[in-house]
Amino acid sequence: MTKVKAMVTKMMLGAMTVATLMATSAGASAATVTSNVTAPEMAVVTTVKLDTHANTEIQPTKIHLKRVTTKVISNQVQTAVDASALNLDQQHRDRQLK
Repeated sequence: MTKVKAMVTKMMLGAMTVATLMATSAGASAATVTSNVTAPEMAVVTTVKLDTHANTEIQPTKIHLKRVTTKVISNQVQTAVDASALNLDQQHRDRQLK
């Protein structure tokens, strides 16, 4: 039974992949417009001026990092997730009130 399920899953994924590729190529070919009109040639002149002396001043800086435990990082991530969920919930309520 597991082998049959795996085989059906692979077949479905393959079919979806083929359908996506076919739809993408069909959309791309439909969106492509071919024309025989040639654009007039334009002469473009560009100039670049560089300073003869480059700025070679280097200013070293020290970065001080604090030690952080995984628990602190986990709490910060959870706080961000909770805030995002609260924001989405508030937006949903605002849309219902309109």
